Amino acid sequence: MNILTKLRQLNDLTNNQKALVDYILEKPQDFLVLKPKEIAKAAYVSVSTIYRLLDRIELNGVNELKIEIASCLEERSAIVDNDYPILPTDSNYEVAKNLKQLYNQTIEDSFLLSDFEILEEVVDLLIEAQQIDVYSSSANLYFAENFKFQMQEIGVYINVPSEDYMQRLLAANSDKGHVAIVVSYGGRGATTKEVVRILKENDIKVILVSSYLQNPLEKEVTHTIYMSSLENHYNKISSFSTRLTLLYIFDVIYSIYFKRNYDKNLEYKLMNYQKMNKNLK
Repeated sequence: MNILTKLRQLNDLTNNQKALVDYILEKPQDFLVLKPKEIAKAAYVSVSTIYRLLDRIELNGVNELKIEIASCLEERSAIVDNDYPILPTDSNYEVAKNLKQLYNQTIEDSFLLSDFEILEEVVDLLIEAQQIDVYSSSANLYFAENFKFQMQEIGVYINVPSEDYMQRLLAANSDKGHVAIVVSYGGRGATTKEVVRILKENDIKVILVSSYLQNPLEKEVTHTIYMSSLENHYNKISSFSTRLTLLYIFDVIYSIYFKRNYDKNLEYKLMNYQKMNKNLK
């Protein structure tokens, strides 16, 4: 797990430690060039808070933390402008090349944000669930539907309600046999907030697929899987990176689920294809 993800997932922080972690996550480049007293002043904490945080993450000093952060930022550094990867002067070749680079860095960023223990626990929940429900909205619904299609091919049926009312109704009808996956980049949608509130009231285990940035829904859920968060929420040409990171996450979940009963799932899928098309060999 990289250091930024590790900091993001720390629990039971004091108010000052949380303020320091928030500052590091929001301004990692600034953190790299400041001295401990300057960091403390910028984050409105004491110098001793910095060293208590270092003890918490088992690092020996500020420089060691800076090395970890610098290494992480280097791995996540943008090759192209994520929000404006193409220019009006670009040739068709340059357009295709820039998008290829953007996709490559999105996948790399998504991989670096992956917590494989969390993914294992998420698949455990999905396997044990009597019913899996995916809550999403807008263009993200298409990726939820694709995940539904993949799972149905191996005999697992998933609900993906698209209308606001049906999402709230499904959440209200959910019992402890249900597990919910909620896709929310920043936790801003009114319907999503209401759905999570209802699910929590019904004591439903909720898996949040969210951006790396602060999401107020995170404290209400059971597990969080982080999306690549390289794009601006609105100031961009298109959601090139966001779409790809969500597809990647759903594909990883499906693949881990599939491999748990690899032979059984493969046999089921191929057998049903043959039932649908007798010409298949």
